[in-house]
Amino acid sequence: MTKNAFFAYPAAEPVQTTISEAVADGDLKNITPWVHLNTFGYRLDHLIREKIEECDFLLADITIPNFNVYYEIGFCIGAGKPVVPTVDFTMKDANANVSLTGLFATTGQLRYQSYRDLSSKIARINLSDYRPIVPKQKNHNQPLFFLSALKRTNFIEYISTAIGNSQVEARVFDPNDMISMSINDAFADVSASTGLILPLVAATIEGDLKHNLQASVLAGMAHGLGIEPLIIQFDNSPAPVDFREFISTARGRLEATRDVEAYCQQTLILNQRSKPIGRNRTPSLLEQIDLGKSAAEHEALKLDQYFVRTAQFTRATRAKSGIVVGRKGSGKTAIFYATLEKKQSDRRNLTVPLMPVSHRLSELRAHLVDVKTAGFFDHTIEAFWQYIIYMEIIYALRESALSKSKHNYSKLKEIEEIETRFKMDTEHVYGDFTSRLESAVNLVIGFLKVSPNMIAAREELTNFLFEHEISKLRDAVTALAADYNTITLLFDNIDKGWPATRVEEHDVKTVQHLLNILNKVQRELGRKDIDFEYLLFLRGDVYERLVEGTADRGKFDPIKIDWSDPEQLTHLLMQRVVSNVPPERADAAWNAVNPKVDGKTAVEVMVAASLMRPRFLINLAENALSIAVNRGHSMISDDDVKAALEKHSLYLVTDFGFEVRDVSGLSEKIFYDFIGEGQRLTHEQVLRIVSKQTHELEPDKIVDLLLWYGFLGIPDPRERPVFIYNREYDFKRLEAERDRLDEVIYYVNAAFLDGLKD
Repeated sequence: MTKNAFFAYPAAEPVQTTISEAVADGDLKNITPWVHLNTFGYRLDHLIREKIEECDFLLADITIPNFNVYYEIGFCIGAGKPVVPTVDFTMKDANANVSLTGLFATTGQLRYQSYRDLSSKIARINLSDYRPIVPKQKNHNQPLFFLSALKRTNFIEYISTAIGNSQVEARVFDPNDMISMSINDAFADVSASTGLILPLVAATIEGDLKHNLQASVLAGMAHGLGIEPLIIQFDNSPAPVDFREFISTARGRLEATRDVEAYCQQTLILNQRSKPIGRNRTPSLLEQIDLGKSAAEHEALKLDQYFVRTAQFTRATRAKSGIVVGRKGSGKTAIFYATLEKKQSDRRNLTVPLMPVSHRLSELRAHLVDVKTAGFFDHTIEAFWQYIIYMEIIYALRESALSKSKHNYSKLKEIEEIETRFKMDTEHVYGDFTSRLESAVNLVIGFLKVSPNMIAAREELTNFLFEHEISKLRDAVTALAADYNTITLLFDNIDKGWPATRVEEHDVKTVQHLLNILNKVQRELGRKDIDFEYLLFLRGDVYERLVEGTADRGKFDPIKIDWSDPEQLTHLLMQRVVSNVPPERADAAWNAVNPKVDGKTAVEVMVAASLMRPRFLINLAENALSIAVNRGHSMISDDDVKAALEKHSLYLVTDFGFEVRDVSGLSEKIFYDFIGEGQRLTHEQVLRIVSKQTHELEPDKIVDLLLWYGFLGIPDPRERPVFIYNREYDFKRLEAERDRLDEVIYYVNAAFLDGLKD
């Protein structure tokens, strides 16, 4: 190998010694370890960036997570150069460290076990296996990218609210929706952006290491591309040397809001001037394929390019009222945005989209449950929801009326009177629903804290939220809604952010009371000749709990999102594959991602492993595509698909572990209890395994939960495993067999097996 390389690695043993000896032993004079830099008279961070720009490629050791190394990896990718990650696989935590962020899930790695092994493998590097990543086109509709955090601390809320208030359209990476991001995904987001907001999380906050490593890579990519991101922290914690000078420090809400709003305005200006990023190499066909984001909320403005109009979508657009139900990743939010777009296309409709990024409803619930006065919880929650729903309709009507009444003095006067009457201050008027919901929650909690007794608290809340204000709100809606045929309210994410100790009974009651109020508002506005429609979007497990607590099980007529047809999912993926390539190359693009794998097409294999969830299928296909691109392939190969399946299996185990924990309170490690137990298990074996869990749920209930999530399946009449998302699945037959047969058989889903390797 004659190419020149710079070697980045942490100043930690044994990595530092191993790399130094490897370079010396192999006489690798074309390799420059960072410790060999002549730093006299220079700033180390400047010198490192200059050296990376001069070299042909970067060697970067990721055995031990290090912010500076991750930044340098990002900088090198942004500069359009290859990166070769190295890993000492003899170290106990090496694999866990490399997998922590998911960044390297689709890249090759040079794995070594000694300095001689490393030296030998460096000498044989083939850079065609580590190709530079091609940047994406600028996203002028959503020019800002925001790296959110696992925990919605005050600091993250300040930033999120400021972005919402700025009116800049932003794409958000939320680790509560997506556990990890690959290098390819990260670079796609950065290169498509005009601005990036990258908060650094304090070491005392859960998930800090993973988040800050991701932020380091993104910051490096941005600098390599010539983009100046806003890297912001909430205190004066020690910052990584390589980009310490670029970090802003906020010491309170005002400083954080000021910095973010100023940066958003700068992004708007730069977005009008930005030019495509130049690269010498023409992207291959695979590199032109853009599958988009698997979470619809992260690309709402692009969704119409490949949204599949299903029967459920048609029902949603025609429904006067209803509940849209689906598992996580089934496409509820995609239907939310598609329905919103369709409703907004008719100017006679007023749409009120409510999608809180986060909320503190569980905290409100906890305060109300602590009050032992009979009926206090139910009374207050219903009053709370009625106030919230009417206020949000008023905000939407006000915004619409303002745009139509710039020269209508009497209308402007009427709007001003409404703003004064309902205390609609600047923060609320220009804020988003998340911030207004938080203010309302704070208001109710404040009443509870200062009231001398609960009887007084109930009277004060009743006066404020129910008797005194609601009639005025209803009259204001009637006055402003004269120009509309219909008011449509869409509410998503009410079940987002609930505590990780299972969905509580009072959380379900909160949803029940919201439904009661939506129906009540529909009746009340109907008496005023105003047609009010609504859709509430719920996770499947929350809906099941809601139905269990309802005497009339036929009361609801839900719109259930059920992907049981593999051809539907194949069509969904095809739409995404061909959406970003010229029409004449559509067939070639589809063939490039859908070759034969072990007698089946690649997409058939991926659909079978996706648990029939669109989000999982898109993530799996994106991984296979990224692996193929990084390996320089002209089309996806068998090995690319198999590598993606292994990564996807690990993702399923981790993602499902957290999802099961959130729903039931079981340990997120429950799947790992099945390691070494085999794929075909008897009922007694499964009961023995799940009995390791210390939990109030009975073992049979835990088994039902694993069946519901598709981790366990049952045999069909021909002894083939079927799962809950398969058409052939028959849970009633299983229940009958439990009572009738001596031996009931279960199968562990093969999609999880690679992720369960010890």
